[in-house]
Amino acid sequence: MATANNAMAVTNSYQTHLEKAHWDFSGDIFGCQISHKVQRFGTLQLIAKPGEALTLTLQTDWLHLENSQSIATVVAPSWQSNQVSSSATTLLNWHGSNASSQKNIAIFLEALEQGLTWQVAISAAETNYLINSSPVSTQTAANQFRVCRQQLLPQSFEYLRRLDLRFASSSSQLQAGHEQDLYALYRYLQADPSIKEILIDGHADASGDHLSNLILSKERADEVMSRLIELGVPANIIQVRHHGNRAPTASNSSVSGRELNRRVTLRLVKSATQVAVK
Repeated sequence: MATANNAMAVTNSYQTHLEKAHWDFSGDIFGCQISHKVQRFGTLQLIAKPGEALTLTLQTDWLHLENSQSIATVVAPSWQSNQVSSSATTLLNWHGSNASSQKNIAIFLEALEQGLTWQVAISAAETNYLINSSPVSTQTAANQFRVCRQQLLPQSFEYLRRLDLRFASSSSQLQAGHEQDLYALYRYLQADPSIKEILIDGHADASGDHLSNLILSKERADEVMSRLIELGVPANIIQVRHHGNRAPTASNSSVSGRELNRRVTLRLVKSATQVAVK
């Protein structure tokens, strides 16, 4: 650690010595991660999760900040003369000991492939901190990360655990967005054996009479069930119910409310006897 003084503040710089630096990769179909330990300060991480944008994080060992932002930048190491684009930056948002961002992060992965450095500039009270990654042995971890990302599930359990599929008025026809979500649900079921049940509930708005709404809600729920079975989901883990307009999620007195009520809700139920998958 080197310390430099100026008229305004003290700047403390942190970087792991090259001979001790390493980048760790871990991952599977539920998530991918690259980690780099910065000695005496914390850990830089690049994280990919199903259905989410890339996340860059800095997890500190002792510094805690709130309602603050820090600039993360891609820079060339001192022994390289190549210029880095001025747009290779992002703002990390602090929550306690963790700072993170999901904006403009792909360039940080590209930086690892090019042997460039991640740099985070932190301002805290009367002290500034300059955190640098060590640009050694980065390509292998970056390549593993890219391969892992290509094999991720389409969506996470957090996204799929409860889905609301919206329908057009008087229609039970599945839309393109529905197809994507149902396929993602099927893929997740293949990967997570702890899912023991899928609950499907069909609903309608109050536009028609009670009987026609009840029939329409059943048609919507049955359409979703049939598509899941076509994809390969076992029929014996699916439970289907239909409610007509008896369980609105919003007021039927407005157009937007009726749109929300024309829906099929899917819920995933996990077995209490099995360890939850990430």
